[in-house]
Amino acid sequence: MADWTKEVLKRAIADVRELTGVDLPFEVTAARGEGLSLRLTEAGAQIEVEDLTALHRGLFLLSRAALEGAKTLDISQKRRFRDCGAMLDMSRNGVMTVEAVRRFALMEACLGMNFLMLYTEDTYEVPGWPAMGYLRGRYSQDEMRAMDAAAAEMGVEMIPCVQTLGHLSQLLQWGTVPRDQPDILMIDDEETYRFIEAAVASLRACFRSARIHIGMDEAVGVGLGRYLKEHGFTDHFALLSRHLARVCEICRKYGFEPMMWSDMFFRLGSKTSAYYDLDNHVPDSVIAELPEVRMVYWDYYHTDEAFYERMLDEHARLGRGTVFAGGNWVWSGFLPHIKKTEATMVPGLRACARRQVDMVIATMWGDDGAETDYFLAACMLPLFSESCWQGADCPAEAWHGMAEALTGLPWEVCAAFGAAYPDTGDAYMAKRMVWGDPLLPLNLFRGDDPDALIRRCEEALALLKPYAERPDCAYVSLVLKLTAAKAALLRDLRPRYLAGDRAWLKQARNQLLPRIISLTGALRIAHCEQWEASRRRFGWEVLSLRYGAVLGRLEDVRRQLGRYLDGEIPAIEELEAEPQPLSRWQEYRQLVTASTIG
Repeated sequence: MADWTKEVLKRAIADVRELTGVDLPFEVTAARGEGLSLRLTEAGAQIEVEDLTALHRGLFLLSRAALEGAKTLDISQKRRFRDCGAMLDMSRNGVMTVEAVRRFALMEACLGMNFLMLYTEDTYEVPGWPAMGYLRGRYSQDEMRAMDAAAAEMGVEMIPCVQTLGHLSQLLQWGTVPRDQPDILMIDDEETYRFIEAAVASLRACFRSARIHIGMDEAVGVGLGRYLKEHGFTDHFALLSRHLARVCEICRKYGFEPMMWSDMFFRLGSKTSAYYDLDNHVPDSVIAELPEVRMVYWDYYHTDEAFYERMLDEHARLGRGTVFAGGNWVWSGFLPHIKKTEATMVPGLRACARRQVDMVIATMWGDDGAETDYFLAACMLPLFSESCWQGADCPAEAWHGMAEALTGLPWEVCAAFGAAYPDTGDAYMAKRMVWGDPLLPLNLFRGDDPDALIRRCEEALALLKPYAERPDCAYVSLVLKLTAAKAALLRDLRPRYLAGDRAWLKQARNQLLPRIISLTGALRIAHCEQWEASRRRFGWEVLSLRYGAVLGRLEDVRRQLGRYLDGEIPAIEELEAEPQPLSRWQEYRQLVTASTIG
């Protein structure tokens, strides 16, 4: 078989060296072949691979062998999923720099992952539409072309991933594009399609991919806002199908093959408007009229393999080809939710393998402000890559080992990044502790026990201590220290107050709260430095305002304790309030006040 050119091999070796820091101590030859075959002997290393990402993976495996002192290696692998890659959310304030995107694409290439999506609702340039991404860090066309070219050099396909119906409140707030609801475009308005065509044309000018993700998820209020007032009630299947046909026509005009999130069709076919309703029924008449668009089944929640299989079967019924989008959980606040990623994606990926799904996406969302840096969850990418290259039944040790090689950290330290989470559930404990109010009884420990939380943080801090010089480990350590300190305060403050323990209250005022204030200030600085290392400044103002608010509130709480201790006030009203077992979701505004205007 024909060899890869010396220039290509040299560049790939340099790419892998950049990530690993390893100079390969042996000669390497590379030829073209199916899958990935790798052999290391005393005479050197021979690689046969099918594409550039497989070449990078082979060289990464050689670098790992060199680090581990291996003298021989004999590996033969092939992809179980034709396409396996990640989707990074660039629409929840945290827009990554061009260089950071290139670094992420390099990690993917070294794992043999072959595509990358940047989820951009409004954060990309559309000539003639200046409101797109205004003050939000949007990518220029030149930047998109640069990212596309950099990824392509490593064999990673950059696939544009946008919205063409809902999730557009950031754009629609300016009133320059017709809207049905505050976050949903106005279907059937020609100005809407003029905008969509301009957006697709801009993407075509920047990306070489033949594929595009057009979004269209969670637009549950479609046709029920301005559209309803102007046109009356319209069958939702008909409305959505009509809009989809127009968007697909535009995509085809510019040489794109579209895919879309599938949930709207499933919601419309459910009596309860639920996506994961296994009794839903999309009418055959609607399926017959669907244009050629691949359906993306997104599911980040289930732990039952049979459930995934059933949903994949329902998607297959649509007959347009199914893509699976799982979750690398980074949207729980400050730290990656490693436990939940593993609990949901191991069964999800196994189901995909059995149902012969050919494209898998590891989504990384930035809900509620992009509080968690995506690179902190790099250790979970091998769960996806090794399910592709070694099979979805490969043992955990296999992908743990790749995670160690990718991050340079032992697996137990990687796992410590997610120590704040009690289990595989939805208790976002670090987020609750960092932002949570010390006085208001908002059920901040729902789903966890404060003593157990403190113990987990202390155990993780011990694991992280030898790596304190690494910025990622230093940041995680600060989050865990603050989480433990705030948990102790929240656990004890009201009981001690009601018991009249003035000595403890003085300690809280003079020692505990000052320490929490100091840790919060230190975390704000570390978080900002982490943000600026991989993201644009636009969007940081959201977190900066939150830090300013929590620091101001902590000072206010300290002052209030002092006033009570000094006899200026007879009681602390908030601590007199009887806690209720009420719970809400865990967005910032819902953790800091009982009011809905927060």
